[in-house]
Amino acid sequence: ELQLFMRDAEQVNNWMARQRAFLATEDYGDSLDSNEALIKKHENFEKSLAAQDEKFKALDENATRLIDSSHYGAEEIDSKRNEILAQHQELMVQAKKRFSKLQATHSLHQFLNDIDDTRKWIEEKMKMAGDEAYKVPTNLEAKIQQHQSFEAELQANKGRVDSVVETGRELEAAGHYAEESISSQYREVEGLWSELDGLTQDKGHKLKEASEQQGFYRSVKDVDLWLDEVAKQLESEELGKDLATVQKLQKKLALLEADIALHREQIEALCSQAKEFVRVRHFDAEGIQEKQKALVARYDGLQEPLKDQKAKLEASYQLQQFFRDVEDEESWIKEREPIASSTNRGKDLNGVQNLIKKHQALMSDISSHESHIAAVCSDGKKMISEGHFGAAEVTKSIEQLRRKWDQLKECCDKRKNGLNEALQAQQFYADANEAESWMKEKEPIVGAGDYGKDEDSAQALLRRHDAVLADVENFGSTIKSLEEQSVQCKGSSAMEQKPPEKPLVKALYTYQGKSAREMSIKRGELLVLLNSSNKDWWKVELEGKQGFVPAAYVKRQSGGSQADASTGPSSLTMTSPVSDSVQTRQVGINRKYAHLQQLGKDRKHRLEESKKKFELMREANELEHWISDKEALATADEVGKDLEHVEMLRKKFDDFQKDMAASEAKLEAINEMVQVLIDQEHTDADEIGNVVEGLNQHWDDMNNLAEKKRKNLEGAYQVQKFIRAADETKSWMNEKDTALMSDDYGRDLASVQALQRKHDGLERDLAALEEKVKALHLDATQLVGMHPSSSKTISNKDREMSDAWTKLKAKCAARKIKLEDSSDFQRFLSDYRDLSAWISSVQAQVSSDELAKDVGGAERLLERHQEHMNEIDARSSAFTAFESFGAQLLAQGHFAAAKVQERLDAIKRERKSLEKAWSARKQLLDQCLDLQLFNRDVEQAESWMAQREAFLASEDLGTSLDAVESLIRKHDDSDKSLQAQEEKIAQLQQSADRLIQNRHYAAAQVADRRASVLARWSKLKSALGVWRNRLGQSRSLQQFKREADEAEDWMTQKMQTASDDSYKDPTNLAGKLQKHQAFEAEVIANKERVFSAVTMGQSLIDNAQCLGKESEVSERIQELDAGWEELREKLNEKTQKLKEANQQQQFNEGVRDMGFWLAEVETQLSSEDCGKDLASAQNLLKKHQMMEADISARVERVRDLKTQADKFVQENHFDMDSIRDKQTSVDQRYDMLKDLASTRRTRLVNSVALHQLHRDLDDEETWIKEKKILALSDNYGRELTGVQRLQKKHQRFDGELKTHETTLQAVLSRGEKISNSGGVGAAETEKRCRQLKEMWQELLSASSDRHQKLEESLVFHQFCVSMDEEDAWLSEKLAFASSEELGDTLAAVQSLVKKQEAFNTDVMVHQGRVGDLEATGTELISQGNFKAEAITQLITGIKQKLKDLEEATAKRKERLKNMSDFLQFNWKADLIESWIKNKEGQVRGEDLGKDISSVQTLLSKQETFEAGLNTFEQGVKGLTSMKDKLASAKHAQSRTIQHRHGDILRRWEKLKKESEAHKAKLLRSLEQFKKVEELFLQFSKKASAFNTWMEDTEEDLTDPVHCSSVEEIKSLRDGHTQFQALLSQSRSDLKQLAALDRQIKSYSVTRNPYTWFTLEALEESFQNLQKLSKEREIELLKETRRQERNEDLRKQFAASANAFHTWLSDTRTALIDSSGTLESQLKASKSRSVEIANKKEALRKIEELGAQIEEALIFDNKHTEHTPVSLAQQWDQLGQLVMRLQHNLEQQIQARNTKGVTEEQLKEFTASFKHFDKDRNGKLEHHEFKSCLRSLGYDLALTEGGEKDPEFEAILFQVDPNRNGYISLEDYMSFMISRETENVESIAEVESAFQAITAGGDRPHVTKEELFQALSKEQVEYCLKRMKPYRGPKAVAGALDYKEFAQTLFGT
Repeated sequence: ELQLFMRDAEQVNNWMARQRAFLATEDYGDSLDSNEALIKKHENFEKSLAAQDEKFKALDENATRLIDSSHYGAEEIDSKRNEILAQHQELMVQAKKRFSKLQATHSLHQFLNDIDDTRKWIEEKMKMAGDEAYKVPTNLEAKIQQHQSFEAELQANKGRVDSVVETGRELEAAGHYAEESISSQYREVEGLWSELDGLTQDKGHKLKEASEQQGFYRSVKDVDLWLDEVAKQLESEELGKDLATVQKLQKKLALLEADIALHREQIEALCSQAKEFVRVRHFDAEGIQEKQKALVARYDGLQEPLKDQKAKLEASYQLQQFFRDVEDEESWIKEREPIASSTNRGKDLNGVQNLIKKHQALMSDISSHESHIAAVCSDGKKMISEGHFGAAEVTKSIEQLRRKWDQLKECCDKRKNGLNEALQAQQFYADANEAESWMKEKEPIVGAGDYGKDEDSAQALLRRHDAVLADVENFGSTIKSLEEQSVQCKGSSAMEQKPPEKPLVKALYTYQGKSAREMSIKRGELLVLLNSSNKDWWKVELEGKQGFVPAAYVKRQSGGSQADASTGPSSLTMTSPVSDSVQTRQVGINRKYAHLQQLGKDRKHRLEESKKKFELMREANELEHWISDKEALATADEVGKDLEHVEMLRKKFDDFQKDMAASEAKLEAINEMVQVLIDQEHTDADEIGNVVEGLNQHWDDMNNLAEKKRKNLEGAYQVQKFIRAADETKSWMNEKDTALMSDDYGRDLASVQALQRKHDGLERDLAALEEKVKALHLDATQLVGMHPSSSKTISNKDREMSDAWTKLKAKCAARKIKLEDSSDFQRFLSDYRDLSAWISSVQAQVSSDELAKDVGGAERLLERHQEHMNEIDARSSAFTAFESFGAQLLAQGHFAAAKVQERLDAIKRERKSLEKAWSARKQLLDQCLDLQLFNRDVEQAESWMAQREAFLASEDLGTSLDAVESLIRKHDDSDKSLQAQEEKIAQLQQSADRLIQNRHYAAAQVADRRASVLARWSKLKSALGVWRNRLGQSRSLQQFKREADEAEDWMTQKMQTASDDSYKDPTNLAGKLQKHQAFEAEVIANKERVFSAVTMGQSLIDNAQCLGKESEVSERIQELDAGWEELREKLNEKTQKLKEANQQQQFNEGVRDMGFWLAEVETQLSSEDCGKDLASAQNLLKKHQMMEADISARVERVRDLKTQADKFVQENHFDMDSIRDKQTSVDQRYDMLKDLASTRRTRLVNSVALHQLHRDLDDEETWIKEKKILALSDNYGRELTGVQRLQKKHQRFDGELKTHETTLQAVLSRGEKISNSGGVGAAETEKRCRQLKEMWQELLSASSDRHQKLEESLVFHQFCVSMDEEDAWLSEKLAFASSEELGDTLAAVQSLVKKQEAFNTDVMVHQGRVGDLEATGTELISQGNFKAEAITQLITGIKQKLKDLEEATAKRKERLKNMSDFLQFNWKADLIESWIKNKEGQVRGEDLGKDISSVQTLLSKQETFEAGLNTFEQGVKGLTSMKDKLASAKHAQSRTIQHRHGDILRRWEKLKKESEAHKAKLLRSLEQFKKVEELFLQFSKKASAFNTWMEDTEEDLTDPVHCSSVEEIKSLRDGHTQFQALLSQSRSDLKQLAALDRQIKSYSVTRNPYTWFTLEALEESFQNLQKLSKEREIELLKETRRQERNEDLRKQFAASANAFHTWLSDTRTALIDSSGTLESQLKASKSRSVEIANKKEALRKIEELGAQIEEALIFDNKHTEHTPVSLAQQWDQLGQLVMRLQHNLEQQIQARNTKGVTEEQLKEFTASFKHFDKDRNGKLEHHEFKSCLRSLGYDLALTEGGEKDPEFEAILFQVDPNRNGYISLEDYMSFMISRETENVESIAEVESAFQAITAGGDRPHVTKEELFQALSKEQVEYCLKRMKPYRGPKAVAGALDYKEFAQTLFGT
């Protein structure tokens, strides 16, 4: 106890020494962070110190206990205790001192940090407060707001400064060790704060003055801008380009004059403001005063320019009015001039007639308009006489107007003559155009390139083409008629005269006209330019139509003329009359007709050829498709996934070969057809030949593929058969392996023995399995040589099987040893349990406390006790055997050695305890020796014998082997007890003899009892011998029964397997057969096991050891024999059934395939589909022919199936009935196919004939319907020329009907034949023929009716032409008369009045024309014209339009007069409304100021505005006077005038009221802003400070909790605890802000200019802060646990990764820097490859560690920079590098040996590559590769930027065609070697090169000297080593054979 106490004391002393060393350090942290870290360490130290208090307390208590117990070392203990407690107290004092020092240092650092932050903040703010931003007048309002915010920020942070200073004072007052430094620091901050406050106040005053100055300058600037604008307007030289612009200028000048008067008051207000600035001594007063003076001077200088501008505009108005009149007249002339000068003579007959009528109307308009021209000229002459400033221009305008008028009349006369001449020629051209149109319509049909896409379409096109050719021939009569007309034509010379040319313009853009005068044009059209005097609008003509287009939309054509325009789009359909004569036109028509006939003949020939071609191509394509379909089977790489799959593929391939034989005959027939077409010189003979040639080549290719496929399938079958056997064997081994994997080694002796017997059976199974493994290994060896492509798979299977077998044998041996060990252990435990139980029972007996009360009892106890001793002695041999057995197990190193030793020790302890108890009991009983008597001895002996006799009387010999063995053990115990009792009986006899000899009074009784005991004893010994013999027989019998039971169980189990019906399931039969063979081997291997039980039973019977149960044993022997024979029979039967089932499966597959084929063919032959049309019927017939060929080809397959079925029946197959039924069904169905095929063929032939007729009937019906549509058309012409064209078309239509009638009759004749035959479709055919006849009659009737209607339509349209012309004029004029355009100015109204007078004259002329047209229409109605209703409507419509025009003319005249008066009023009203509108925007503005200064500025503007209102009121009174005048005259617009005047007065009064209201709003706004300003400042200060605190805190809380150590996370948790206490204190600050916010919102203001924070945002941020606090606490707890687990993983991974990376780097360096010969480098790289592969296991372990790190979300590891992915990639890259190096070395060796590249060159290439491969990865980037090439002598250009070098790009295309971005060593070496040998492209070139260096250049040999002259030394040495001496003619000494050298070296 003393030593324990001293040990604890020493440990405490050592711990305190370490802690004192920690406290002795003087480091208190040189920064706040380091100090806080030290404080946390100290806190941890104090916690550790507190944790040791219990240890100190325990030590003290222990010492007190020892002292109180008077321990011999009490004094030493007490001394040691006091020493330790004193040191502990001293340690506590030192800890407190250090903690106090650390806290003082923390306060100092905290104060210094705050001081530094405050000083930096004040210095930063002083820079802002000291700037002179007020001198820059831009954005002053924002600067003032910023300064106010700045002041608020200062006030908000004043507490911060005061806090820092107060902290310094507190530290100073507390006597801090650095009080001097603290004092100087906080006093410096106080001085800086005072300086900052002064600068801030000064800057605020200056900014206020600058703001007032800015307001003044803004007003001055506004007025300056206004003055600039007014001056610019008054200086303008613009007097108006037309009347409207002059009026607008006058109106603007009036407004400008009013505006100048209004601005006077504003000028005066600015002058007053400037004087106030000077009075208060503004810092820029002088500049303000100068601005004011300059402004007044500019305003006064506006009056004179205003008067001058008024006078100029009055004169301009008079001049522009004249120009307007002249322009109107010129416009009228220009409108008529294009018509009068038009070169359009009409493009058709109707056009010429219309042009003549239009020209007559034009002449009438010109004569009536001449008076207007005279009036305009008179006005101009008056202005000239008055000396107007524009007199020269007026004179020029009058002359120009007169000239244009004369030109117009001259053009009219010329045009009249030209139109009369054009009329005669147009008749011919109309007919010629129609003929050309018909031929052009037929030309695409006759010359179409469509010769049919297939056989049916080609045949249909041929029939249609015959019908078209007939129409072409009939058109010949029309051509002849046209030729006669051209000869009679007399006016062609007139048409050939070239009209005067006019310039052309081209449309640059598409334009859509927006009125009747504007023309719509399309981009690219050529137009005739008629007039371009207006720079914006040009007048043009297109196809007889004239109109205006924007000048910007067209462009003049240089060198172009009107003649060119006729070649536009309209000339595509007919020849221009200007360029062609009538005769030339006729020649062209004849040529086109001849060309049309030739096209028809050519197309007919091509169609006939196309039909033949398609017939052949159809058959070729069908065969080609068949080959393509079957080629997929032949080319498929699929050779079977397993054995069944391969067998299925082989069978399919056999069917495929039979199909090929049938298709070969088709190919021969196609080749014969092709030869016939080639002999006939078919047009597409080459194409057909190429197709068939490709077909033959395709056929040959498929034959080759089929042969290759056959070989592949044979090989695959053998391989898959081996794989299946290997898999079955391996599966069997897996079953045995599963049995061996059991961990059950027996729970007792009986179970262990049972497991051993089971294991013996398993070993016998493995003996049979071993033979199977050997056989498969031999098969694998043979297959590897026969099938190299599958050698890897076969070898792998063989290796897997061998490995599995080796492992299985090892497991079997290991399990056997373990079972033997388990058996020994269980026997040992059984002995232990017996001995232990015996000791327990004896212990209980010898340990009894019972004492005798009399002599008899004492004797009994003594005898019993002595018996126990005898029994103990008798057991000594058992104890010795047990200990010997245990020692043997321990010596063998048994797996349960510990348990064995434990039980040996237990037995020894129990035995000693027993002996000790017996001795004690014996000592106690020896005190009662006098109580021993003879009778007690006798009774004891008799009692003992009675017990044994009762045991022997039992007939129980054991019902099991275990029970028998238990009885034998009991008998052995009885034997041992008998031997011990033998001596006792002897003593009994001696005692009896002694008593008898001593003549005891009971001697006779003693003698009798002695004799009785001795007799009984003798009998007992004899019975024990007999009983022992019977137990031996029982054990043998039970042993036999056990083995018989096990054998029967085994046979029962195998019988179930042998008796199953698995052969009935057709899947995997081959595998089942192999498995069954293995099962048979297993059964045979266990035969000895069964017969050993039989032999044992027979031996028992023979030796009579069955205990009378010989019959039972014999019966069991017979059952075993019968069971074995039954098992053998079942095995043989199942073997046979499996073989039969395998054969049946092949037969069933054949039947199934045949059944599928039969069902498919039956379905096709049973189809009712004989074709819905001709094409489908023909296709079905062709398919049927192919199907019949397929049926014939299948006959051999049917016979094969029949042969197989007969064989099965002969062999009595187990399922022969089913097989016979299937074969019979196939035969019957095949015979039925032949009948079905014949029947269907007949139906298909009839169907083709019927559909051919129906197609012809459809064609005829289609033709009739097409023609009927023309005959029934209600189009009788929409115009005159259209009707004439329709009449001629109808004549040709009648001719086509007559021509087509013969074709129709031929079709009807064939239809009658089919109808009379009465076959399928006869009734339908008869019906359709009848319908065709009816349709033909309907067509003839419709044609006649159309002829009559066209005649009437011609007369109607001639009348309509005249009506349309008059209607167009009336519509045009009615639109003019109804126009709402009355002029928007006075000048425009006057111009319109003049035009109205000219218009009235034209109306009177056209009234007479309308009367004439009415008379003509009435006559047509009386003649019964079918358009009588339309004629009536036309007459009524034209009369109504004339009436409407007259009424509209009168109304327009009245409206023009009213408009003139109305415009006078509106002009003045517009002036007033414009002024009011301008002012309304000012008073209605919602701008009431954003702050105080802006409201004051708005008030000054309001005063200026009110002064303007008073001035303008006189203008409103003048407007009222004009309104009263118009109202009294009852003007048409009186209501509008009064309404508008009322609106103006209401707006005027409203404007004045709004002005007063606006002023009141501004005054209220001023008061409100003053109140709000104060609240804004208070809220801004507090919100800024509160938000700053929250932002800082939120930033801390949202920092991710990712720590790298436990200490760091602990520091974060302590800080978070402090923050939570502070958070609850901050809620009161938020409540104060809420109160301020409610006050501010009560004023309905939008935004606080001094801060952007809102209460809602602050509350949301505070709530978010609370939420973040809780989340932060949870995250900190999780992070604490995570960090404690991560460090161990990091260190473990780093150790493995760093070592692996070092190996990678060393290996890569060794590979890259390898040297020596190429062969030595290759050998070294191969050894490295093996080393790299062996490192895979190390990488796997690293990846497992990496996976654990990833699962732990560890993303950094300070112990290593490597990751599993990077190491795996580097390992993989290293392996690839080795492979590339090996390939490269082999490539170099080959190049050296075969291509003449020396090893020195190869080394140079490699060295250059390695030099530029900086990162040693075996790759070069493109720029590195380019540098490498330059180092090897390549002359590559230097490029800049993204420029590419073509030469280098060509090289890259060779070495990096895929643009991977790098060049590998292999690609590099290949390129360099190819470049070295690139000039050698053929053997001939090599030979020519050598021949060139020989003397004379023609020798067949070369000498050594010649080689040295042409080649390098290394190259010569290379050649000399490989060139052989030349042996040919003319050989010389030293001649070398270079030809043989070239063949050898470059032959490959």
